Amino acid sequence: MWVCIAVYFILGMVCIVLRYRKLLIHYDKKLWKTIFYVMFCAATIALLTEISGQGVMQNFGKVRINREDYGGNSVNHQLQMQIEDEKSENVEIQVSPRMYSEEEVQSLFRQAMNKLDQVILGENETADHVVKPLCFPQELEGYPFAISWEPGRYDVMDMNGRINQDAVLEEDPEGEGVLVKITGILRYGTEEAAYNTQVLVFADVEETETIRNQVLNAARQAEEVSREEKSFVLPEQVNGRTVRWRFRKESKVMPVLMLGAVICVFLVVQERQKKEKQRKDRKEQMLFDYPEIVSQFTMLMGAGMTAKNVWKKITADYCGQKERGGRVRDAYEEMVITLQEMQSGIPEAECYERFAARCGLVPYMKMGALLSQNLRKGAKGTSDMLKMEAIQAMEDRKSRARRLGEEAGVKLLLPMLLMLVIVLVIVVVPAFLSIDL
Repeated sequence: MWVCIAVYFILGMVCIVLRYRKLLIHYDKKLWKTIFYVMFCAATIALLTEISGQGVMQNFGKVRINREDYGGNSVNHQLQMQIEDEKSENVEIQVSPRMYSEEEVQSLFRQAMNKLDQVILGENETADHVVKPLCFPQELEGYPFAISWEPGRYDVMDMNGRINQDAVLEEDPEGEGVLVKITGILRYGTEEAAYNTQVLVFADVEETETIRNQVLNAARQAEEVSREEKSFVLPEQVNGRTVRWRFRKESKVMPVLMLGAVICVFLVVQERQKKEKQRKDRKEQMLFDYPEIVSQFTMLMGAGMTAKNVWKKITADYCGQKERGGRVRDAYEEMVITLQEMQSGIPEAECYERFAARCGLVPYMKMGALLSQNLRKGAKGTSDMLKMEAIQAMEDRKSRARRLGEEAGVKLLLPMLLMLVIVLVIVVVPAFLSIDL
């Protein structure tokens, strides 16, 4: 929830900064608004998900957990535990499935007993020096039966293998160890087998059992003694202290926010690719129109018209075509802007130079320089230079057309190869199928 509030705060600060124009924006306003709305929606969805998850969460109290039916799998339940006078915490309780009967395999008993010699030691190295809790598994991996345990000294060791350190110290003040006989009953259906061993238990003065471990052990005991029941109730009192439980819900805030961030990155990348494609298309279109523009200048100036009048005529023809449904051409649009600048009082030579700078392409820069030179040094030689520029522009256009044709041919290679493969499959497969082996 606090992450969502932080996202709202950041979005608010960004909105304030953009509103007062204190930040240099490299992308258009529409993109920034889209990113803002995406992150706002992601934070809102995450916040609502978190609130709804808390709303459906059970109150602390008696909790009954249903277990899997016969043949099911063990399930780990995520809960919140609150001990009286202490802060709640997240815990995990494993619930085993209901037991079911199968045909016994007698030979597995001996194998399991050999394995139990090492399993029950837990963290202890040998049975002659036991200071850590023993491991009393209720079932053994790979063996289809349940195991119950009976230690010979309940005052020293409980049924879960935990050692009563106080009892050991009282029983063995000299530190010679307390001998404990352990019996494990392996059951599978109606068959039983007894596993017997002895361990020498010593006190471990460093080990102390916290109230948390006591509560979790009580929960495990409640789960173990109700294996044949469909559900069981978690303990509410342990050593005179009240324990409250509730199911814990996983937060979905971060995944939703990460999804929103990924969408924003995708939008930025897509916008950059879109602008790059627009820039490339504009360049190709302007280079394609350049020979036509120069040719018109050459023809009309050769007929005696001034550069400004030629400019007016070309833009007037373009505007007429556009009104009749013609396509928008970037080069001619720049010429329209230049004509408006001339009519607003900007010097003609400067307008040509600004036109070349806006186009940003070498051919248009040469054209702008020629027209500007025509005004400063006179019309002598300008017509010839425009003729040479028109010829060169036409040759460049032919070269560009050949290059585009070659690129189109390369792009068609993959579809042609796929068609070849399909034809080969159509021809070869029936031939192989017709062969009588």
